[in-house]
Amino acid sequence: MKKLISFTIKSDFGMFKKPDINDKIFITYNIIPKTYILGMLGAIMGYEGYAQNRDKTKMPEFYEKLKDIRVAIAPSDKNGGIFKKEFILFNNTTNGETKNITEQTLVNPAYDIFLELDETNQEYFELIMRLENKKAEFLPYMGKNEFSLWWNDFHEHTVFQKVEQNEQFQVLTIIPKGENFVLKNSGYKERTTNYFYLFERLPIDWSDNPRQYKYQDFLYTNAIFKSTESFESLKEIGELIESDKGIICLF
Repeated sequence: MKKLISFTIKSDFGMFKKPDINDKIFITYNIIPKTYILGMLGAIMGYEGYAQNRDKTKMPEFYEKLKDIRVAIAPSDKNGGIFKKEFILFNNTTNGETKNITEQTLVNPAYDIFLELDETNQEYFELIMRLENKKAEFLPYMGKNEFSLWWNDFHEHTVFQKVEQNEQFQVLTIIPKGENFVLKNSGYKERTTNYFYLFERLPIDWSDNPRQYKYQDFLYTNAIFKSTESFESLKEIGELIESDKGIICLF
């Protein structure tokens, strides 16, 4: 039986390093990628990660255990999903040579995380219990092990159903581009409402050979959508803290 839970993760700082930029300056993603969320859940469960992975031809234990979980992600702020960022200069000494490295860092990042889990799976059931009771085998962190995170606002959603409607709606979470919908851009409300649009290309998985990220383009917006058909990845949920219902996008 599928179950949907949600919780909010927070940290004083965060850094989700983009692998394509590594020459004296490191840049972070603004939205936490799914790959990092799986690592965070693996730490909570006590699964082995990259450092403990003895067979480099296989993926780490956390990935093999958690790869089938579908997630939905939303920045937990009201400013269009863009977090404040600072650049920090580090002195890195290697082989007697000192190099200056500049690292972009998120300030006070927080995200609302939704997980779709099969509670008949004993390990997923254990994960739900740990999240609800704020227990972790290893300390989870926001991208770097010095940026420890905590979580709160655990919630189990009893209303959780596929969206089948032709009416306009908003999506609370980030949306993979490629979904078959269009923005509604006519009418009095649309002309007078301040909408924001945040686009970001994020890693969502790993390829087997060669071992590298698979990427997906995402959109985060408060704009109005209209639908002429139902979408498998959109789910309507109830019992939200700030509203009676909402729509999220699982991937």
